[in-house]
Amino acid sequence: MAHIAFKNGPVSPVLLHYTEHLAWLNAVGGERAADRHSNAWTSDTAVGYWLSGAPEDLPELLETLKGVFAPIDLPPDFAEQERDIVLREYEYRMTNNPDAQAAEAMEVFLYEGNAIAASPVGTLEEIMALDYDDARAVHAATHVPENARLVVIGDVSKRQLRRAMREADWPEAEPADVSPPPFDLAASEATILRNPEPGAAPRLIWRRVVSLPEPVPFDLLEAQTALLRDILDTNLPGGLAAPLRFDTAIARTFDVQIWPIDEDNIEISFTAAPDTGVSLKELQTAFETTLSEVANGGIPEATYSRVLNRFDGFWPDWDDEDETARWMVDYVLDRVSNLREPLSERKLKRLHRGLSLDLTHALLRQLAGGGRTVIAFIGPEESFE
Repeated sequence: MAHIAFKNGPVSPVLLHYTEHLAWLNAVGGERAADRHSNAWTSDTAVGYWLSGAPEDLPELLETLKGVFAPIDLPPDFAEQERDIVLREYEYRMTNNPDAQAAEAMEVFLYEGNAIAASPVGTLEEIMALDYDDARAVHAATHVPENARLVVIGDVSKRQLRRAMREADWPEAEPADVSPPPFDLAASEATILRNPEPGAAPRLIWRRVVSLPEPVPFDLLEAQTALLRDILDTNLPGGLAAPLRFDTAIARTFDVQIWPIDEDNIEISFTAAPDTGVSLKELQTAFETTLSEVANGGIPEATYSRVLNRFDGFWPDWDDEDETARWMVDYVLDRVSNLREPLSERKLKRLHRGLSLDLTHALLRQLAGGGRTVIAFIGPEESFE
């Protein structure tokens, strides 16, 4: 597989999403072939393109992939039709999807003032305003060799890759800074979004972003937040399942996720369905109270040790070469797609040494102590209060 990613820059992700469609069709000849061995994507920070094939086809793959650098030269009516494709993507993702609509609104609030507050999905108004000439200008500014990162995965040596790049006349340039845009958390504030859906099952979505007092290396922070998430998901002492489900029947089901935004900021998401007779407001209050109590009481060492001992799905079995290779492929692609430098396998193998109960407590206290918080109530209006 050959994969290339470009940093967005100070560009509307909606416009870049449209640009991605045009650039890829321009590179592959403007045909909408149903090829499951190639694709393109746009996130709030980057845009990428990939092709897969046999190792001996690498020069041809790179030659095709190189087409994303070429100026976009498609018929205007074709570009107009492609805007309709972007519109259909919006309708598929957002229409009659209150969870997706809530997620978009929540991120606008949570990430206020930051590049990631803008979504590549956009709004109907933004999509209808997309302009072919604007897309070509954005492409010319962003799809340049110094702004690109190429990843080649497969049974190919560095020597073979260099030869394939020469055969494809791959453009080379001094790399520019392709690190993620900085994130600065807006002032601590809380808001509630109400989305009445008469026929929908009641549910609560609760999200909070907090800043850490000291930065933590990203890969370690990702592992540590995943471990904290696994602890909170249990019915062990220090978990949320017992006080919210089994002991009090407040939540029928719930899902908790925690992840880093960068080295200085983390986010928690709690999605839950209330049990019979419980309003969404009561569920919100119970969750916030329980989170505070768990943070104040601390995670018992026995719980921490037990969950840590089964924390074996986060990294691969380093002794299994095939499993490790598959895991490293996904890891490297994730890091490059998110504009981060992947760690070496040697450094990754040592990361578990940085996990600690003290850091677990510190992250939990920070999450429970307040931050920028947004809550969404979805369902019949009578289930809200």
